[in-house]
Amino acid sequence: MKRFISLLLVACMLVFQTSCSDNGKQEQEPTEGQEQQPAENTAVSYKAGTYTASVPGRGGDVTVEVVFTESEIKEITVKEHNETEGISDKPISEIPKEVISRQSLAVDTVSGATQTSAALLAAIEDCVKQAGADPQLLKEKKEESNNAEAENETVDTDVVVVGAGASGTSAALTALQKGAKVILLEKTAFPAGAGTAAGSMFSVNSRLQKENGEVVDPEWLFDQYMTTSNYHANGALVKNIINHSGETVDWLIDSGVKLTNLPAGMQSGSEKMIEENPATANAYVEGGIPAITGLHKLFKESGGDLRYETPVFEIIMNDGKASGIKATKPDGGVLTVNAESVIIATGGFANNPEMVKEYFPDNDLGTYDVVGGAEGDGLKMAWEAGAGKTSVIPQNYGVMPITDFGYGDPIMMPLLSPILFVNNQGVRFNNEIVFNEATSAVNAMRSVPNEDLYSIFDSQLLDIVKDKGLVGLMDLDSTFVGKPRTYVEVGWETNSEERYKESITPVDLTDRLNELVDKGFIIKADTIEELAEKLEMPKLSANVDRYNELCALGKDEDFYKDSKYMRAVNKGPFYAAKYEYVNFIGTLGGVLIDETAQACRQDGTPIDNLWVVGLDAGGMYGDSYVYFEGGTLGFAYISGRIAGTNAADNLKK
Repeated sequence: MKRFISLLLVACMLVFQTSCSDNGKQEQEPTEGQEQQPAENTAVSYKAGTYTASVPGRGGDVTVEVVFTESEIKEITVKEHNETEGISDKPISEIPKEVISRQSLAVDTVSGATQTSAALLAAIEDCVKQAGADPQLLKEKKEESNNAEAENETVDTDVVVVGAGASGTSAALTALQKGAKVILLEKTAFPAGAGTAAGSMFSVNSRLQKENGEVVDPEWLFDQYMTTSNYHANGALVKNIINHSGETVDWLIDSGVKLTNLPAGMQSGSEKMIEENPATANAYVEGGIPAITGLHKLFKESGGDLRYETPVFEIIMNDGKASGIKATKPDGGVLTVNAESVIIATGGFANNPEMVKEYFPDNDLGTYDVVGGAEGDGLKMAWEAGAGKTSVIPQNYGVMPITDFGYGDPIMMPLLSPILFVNNQGVRFNNEIVFNEATSAVNAMRSVPNEDLYSIFDSQLLDIVKDKGLVGLMDLDSTFVGKPRTYVEVGWETNSEERYKESITPVDLTDRLNELVDKGFIIKADTIEELAEKLEMPKLSANVDRYNELCALGKDEDFYKDSKYMRAVNKGPFYAAKYEYVNFIGTLGGVLIDETAQACRQDGTPIDNLWVVGLDAGGMYGDSYVYFEGGTLGFAYISGRIAGTNAADNLKK
């Protein structure tokens, strides 16, 4: 994705202070030798009435209204939420029913929607407190015994696919269309995966690109992958992915996915500074959730067996060959699937804090915006089955000034324009144009000590934006005017022409900036020397002097920034903003595969009947994501198509 996500997606409050109920009874510690009675034997009473509470979820506050009688939770209504449609549907619908049915807060979160689930449960818990009861008693209540016994099941199929995101769905539907009998398993309760949040996929020669005269040179795309990875990428794999990119876009369109070809740079903010890039992006018109939901529907209508809430825990191996999987059914029973081909597509491990810490111990990955369910299941199973390991990199998109405003706030883009940036000593260290592109901004920030990044600006920034809008700070691409393109990413609809018009509209940011100063997010000073003292930057004054000299010269002899972005910092008051990473949206790589997406041992020999695709698969990246549009989603769908074809062909062998 090339769009930053709001910083207002804050963590849910999960712990609340407990209080005594209004009946005047105090909780007493058991005396010595006296056993504590089980919580389920303790009567829970409430102050009858209706109570309301709000707790931050993934997309904003989740507000619930709970009706209590004196002895039970009678009714729960979700009054308001801004959670992602499709992902939040099940927890919003099911968790209130479960709480009422069990009269308990000991309710499982919904896999893939844990943040929404936790917010909902926390809000209900707050209402329990308001009603005068101890929430801990409800957390400890045991679920009533279920007379229905879990049933084990064994089925035979040609191909089993583990993970029903973009790559897994692509693999499963392709294998099915090639004549194979296919079972597709998904641990979450709904269409999930990074492909539901992404905005576009790359290609070199899709029908859309041909119609728009925007065909991409495959050599250019190949060079982008190889140079960005510092030649750590598997060139044979990269070439095969690129060669199948156009036909994969066409196949998606034929399968009912609505896509549009975007002009270069549209997802990055419409900057002319990268307009020399070709138009690689084929973007979702309706968004990732409708797209993958539609593919799931097509898969089932075509005879595929799709099972949600069925996490896989083992790849069955016989004589060094994959021969099926074992999974847990929704009723708790074990599902054994015997298969001729196994495809792993579980989406990396960005939602597994322990693995994230293990693989990226020195990185502050910033704001999490990962899609639920990506917990490393497929990687672990593939490694246990003998697959080799590759490097894994975090997929971060962009840096932002630390504020309590979201990315959509008007002050954000001016503070990401090519103004003066320094490290924690006050030293200028790069051509600031890099901070206008998400991936290069992340890489540049990682290059400075302690990853402490600051912008330094003066009151002229306010004057420019008030007079001209954002266009006064950077060149903007106006080619969208009169031929708007609309796409959806992370549930947000963007219209290119409307966004351009917003960018050229003057806006007074004075009040917004002063608010950030008052809250301590922005540091303000009357002189650069005072600012340097407040920031404890011994080299700031000298570096600002040097920068102003270069601005007067009209040529950046130090870092070669285009002269039109060289504006002196010499009109007080002066300001400094500190930056942080945003949008840790996934992990890239992990399992060694060959150019056909077949899993390989560490020595490069293929593992029979086993393929790995999407975010689980290594070989496409070095230590950085690519700078063009649609890399991750493109690899997901394309690698899925390649694996699905090969898995189906494997039956003939």
